[in-house]
Amino acid sequence: MPVIDDGGPLRLLLTRRTEDLPTHKGHVAFPGGGVQADDASIEAAALREAFEEVGLPAAACDVVGLLDDMPTVNFSMAVTPVVAWVRALPPLRVDPREVARVFEVPLEAMRDPAKWTVKHMDSAGRGWPVYYFPWDGEVLWGLSAYVALALMELSPLGAPFQLPHIDGSKLQRALSDSAND
Repeated sequence: MPVIDDGGPLRLLLTRRTEDLPTHKGHVAFPGGGVQADDASIEAAALREAFEEVGLPAAACDVVGLLDDMPTVNFSMAVTPVVAWVRALPPLRVDPREVARVFEVPLEAMRDPAKWTVKHMDSAGRGWPVYYFPWDGEVLWGLSAYVALALMELSPLGAPFQLPHIDGSKLQRALSDSAND
């Protein structure tokens, strides 16, 4: 979860996946992917994926913490969001096999509850809220939207509305420390 903090408004760096990928075609997502055998850690995997997908070098990222693991709606896997501050966004180089578009969303814009839509769906025998946020011709939704809201809820900004319970104590301490820098 690259958070751009370059002196302007805080922004999230997001991608729209290509239509040629085997899963999640055309979805808006954070740069990311799975941990590989040669990755030293979850953080290392996230930094590698961000470089592979959008050319964001690890040296430009200051990893501040992890959000708690979040299951996908069908419980087929868990996602561990890695939050990194980017103090100066370098020119990006997109991998056109994976990424159709890179764009930024100001966190302040995401604080307006009127801009969000919440729908409810059932999967794996459970009910889930599904969050949708339109921005610049794209729609952030599903797990990526929930992760963005979770980050906001744990930050001094706050979320636009109450989310289902998140135990984010690991990241909350890191965000408070970063906000005081």
